[in-house]
Amino acid sequence: MLQSDTNFGIGPLVATFASEVSLLLLSERRAETVSGTPDNTVILHWDEDRSAWARLSWRDWVRFRGFADGGLSLLAGAEAGEHYFLVCVLGDRGELANVIPHRYVLSTDGRLVHGFDGLGTAEREEYHRIQVLHLPTIADSERYDELDTRGLSANMPPPRTVRPLLEAMPGLAGAQPRAACWHFLSAIGICRSSARAN
Repeated sequence: MLQSDTNFGIGPLVATFASEVSLLLLSERRAETVSGTPDNTVILHWDEDRSAWARLSWRDWVRFRGFADGGLSLLAGAEAGEHYFLVCVLGDRGELANVIPHRYVLSTDGRLVHGFDGLGTAEREEYHRIQVLHLPTIADSERYDELDTRGLSANMPPPRTVRPLLEAMPGLAGAQPRAACWHFLSAIGICRSSARAN
């Protein structure tokens, strides 16, 4: 299980996940007018055969997640088995702002069968309960961070995908020091460079 030495609060991941869901719902309502990926989001899909990360169109991502017309979760041409995706959210200047990893099992016909969050049913309910609290207690926040870290770990891509990811990830060089993307990046072993002289 991957763990990060940094203790991140619930804010960045909750806010980014909420914005991803909002974009998905907006895309669903405007499916006819969405032509590819929104300007600030790049979806990467690990292609096991090529050992490379490939860009997935926004339309394919929305359809795969079941937010398109008919609600079918389908990824055309995908083989059965585990698949890894990264939702890369970019800032105003194209810099990497956040990365949300996803891991799914697909059926032989390219349909989403199972998603991972590393939580049991009761823990998932607790996670969602805490997520919507307006003023969580310190204990709630600590528990949320614990559950969130387990969810991140359950969705992390395998280590063999990291080197190709460095070539494919958009806006990495411009990532700001306080950006939420460092939660994911530090978990896969990428460190920020220090601006201070030693």
